[in-house]
Amino acid sequence: MIEIRKKIFVIILTPICFGLNIQAQATYSPYSMLGLGEIENRDYGRTAGMSNIGIGVRDFDYLNVINPAGITKLDSLRFIYDLSVAGRQSYFTGKGKQDNAFNANMKKIALGFRMLPGWGISLGIKPFSDTGYQIYSEEPIEGSINTKSVYLEGSGGLYQLYLSNGIKITDYLSIGVNTKYIRGTLKQTENQSEYLFEKESRVSQFYNTFGLQYHKKGVTVGATYGYKQNISMKNKMIIYNSGREIIQEQNGRLTDQFIPETFGLGFSSGTKKIIWGMDFEYQKWKGLESGISSAKIVDSYSLNAGLGYTPKGNRYYKFRTSGQIQVGGSFSKSYIHIGGKDAYNYSVSAGYSLPVYWNLLNISLEYGNSLSAPSSYIRESYLMVTLNCSIIDEWFNIRRFE
Repeated sequence: MIEIRKKIFVIILTPICFGLNIQAQATYSPYSMLGLGEIENRDYGRTAGMSNIGIGVRDFDYLNVINPAGITKLDSLRFIYDLSVAGRQSYFTGKGKQDNAFNANMKKIALGFRMLPGWGISLGIKPFSDTGYQIYSEEPIEGSINTKSVYLEGSGGLYQLYLSNGIKITDYLSIGVNTKYIRGTLKQTENQSEYLFEKESRVSQFYNTFGLQYHKKGVTVGATYGYKQNISMKNKMIIYNSGREIIQEQNGRLTDQFIPETFGLGFSSGTKKIIWGMDFEYQKWKGLESGISSAKIVDSYSLNAGLGYTPKGNRYYKFRTSGQIQVGGSFSKSYIHIGGKDAYNYSVSAGYSLPVYWNLLNISLEYGNSLSAPSSYIRESYLMVTLNCSIIDEWFNIRRFE
C-alpha cells in the first residue's frame, strides 16, 4: 500500500514540475542586462526555508549542490530525485516610478545516490543566470535639440548541466567537485523608431567548483571555491529598417565576459531535533564593465543564517517521521555600485518540510527588500514561494528469501 501511495505522489508532482520551463523568463530586473545576467546563487532545495544555507550542511537524503562534499553522507540504499519550482512576485521602485512583475519557473531537476562507500554522486540541471528587462528612455539626437525614443528589451538566460562527485577522504573529512556545462542564449532588442537592432549572444562553457567539509560529533565546517572563468560570447547582430527589412547582418563577433571568482565558508551544528548554520560567500566581480556610465560592477558578498526544528521525531532516523519547521535570514552587498554608493539587501524566510510516505515535500516563503541603496538605484522587493519535492526510493536493497 505504501509503494502504491508513493507512486501516486510521484505521478501527481512530476507533471507540475515539468510543466514549467527551466529556460522560461525568470527575472524582470533591469540590472540583469549587465554581464551574464542575474546569477542564480540559490539552491531552491531542502534548505530554502533556512535561507538556502548549504556550505556546512550534510544529510543522508540531501543532494547538496552548494557544497558537493556533503553528498558523501548519502545513504547506500537510497536513490533520490529532487524537483524544485518557484514563483516570485516582484515590485520595482525608482525615480518616482513603480512597476511589478510575476514569474514562475522550474528551478532544479536532480538525482543522486551513493556509488560506493565514501563516494556520492549527483547530476542535474538548474538555471545559471537569468535575463529579463524592459527599459524606455529618451536619448538626444546628435546635432539637434530633439530627442528620440529608445526601447530596450532583454530575455533569455543560461542553464547548467552539472555532475557532482563527493569523496570521503577520512572518517571526518570529505571533498567534492561540481563539473558544470553552462549553455544558453542572451537576447537584446533595441528599438530606435527608425531602426531595430537585434543582438543574440550564445554561451557554451565548462566550469568547475570545489567543496570541502570537516564533520565530527554533529558539527560540520565547510568551504567552497569557484575560480574566475573567462567566457567568449558568440554574437549575432541583425539591423532592420522601419519596414522590418534586413539592412545589415553580422555574425561571429566575440565579446568577453567572466564568471567571478567565488569563496565560501559555512558551518552547521545539529542535534536530534535542531539544526542551525551560517554561510558566507564572497564574489570578485571587479573588472567587469557595466556598459552604463552611472553604474559600476564591484565585489559582492552575502551572509545567510538558518535554523530547522523538528518538534517530534529524530532527524537522524533513517526515515523521516516528523515535519521540520524552518526559519532563516540573509544580508548581502550588491555587485551594483551607483553614484559612488553601494546597495545592500536583506531577506527573511520560513518553511516547512513534510514527510509524505518516506518522501519529503518542502515549501518555503521568502521576502526580500533593499536595506540601503543610492537614490538612483532601482529597488526591488519581492515575495517568493519555493516548492521542493525529494522523492526517495530504495533501489539497492537485496531481499532474502528463505
